[in-house]
Amino acid sequence: MRRGLNILLVGWFLMLGGCASQSDLLTRFAKPDPVPSSFFVCYGYGCKFSSHISLTQEEWLDVRAVFDPQAENAPAERGQVAAAVALLERLVGPRTGTWVHQRHSRWNYGDPTQLDCIDNSINTWTYLTMFAHDDLLHYHKVAGLAHRGTLFTLDFSNAAVLEQTDDGEQFTVDPWLAETGVPPPVYPLDMWLGP
Repeated sequence: MRRGLNILLVGWFLMLGGCASQSDLLTRFAKPDPVPSSFFVCYGYGCKFSSHISLTQEEWLDVRAVFDPQAENAPAERGQVAAAVALLERLVGPRTGTWVHQRHSRWNYGDPTQLDCIDNSINTWTYLTMFAHDDLLHYHKVAGLAHRGTLFTLDFSNAAVLEQTDDGEQFTVDPWLAETGVPPPVYPLDMWLGP
């Protein structure tokens, strides 16, 4: 009985302090209408810290160049999105101190050099929103966040979601699964959610 209670308490702690399912993550942590000259990113596990970022015009032109020429189809555009997210990580990471790849440890809470899946999902949603506002997305629109994991599996994760405009299929963009500055995997939502 005591072992079961301990597992439940650890699961509850992880849910509250790590990659937890919270329906209001965007409301709590994302800033509406981000633009390249003024947006916020968060870090420190659970968006404990945030920084105001201002990209230069030249930096944003480099991001826009990832989408040139315009993709011929939705899969190609998802590849452009992943490359542009990686570029933004390379531009933002040195400014926030989060450039070095993060260990996937649920015990790094509060370390300002660390990102968890909440930080990654909020930041990625912000980047995707900036792409959409600049008319760089032609086959997708920005959806919300996806969540997976349970108290029983203790494998919580969150990711930003793109929705394909022609058929509504959704895809996660998840830098939590890649090295910092490397194009993150873009998975169909059903595959990312798993069995």
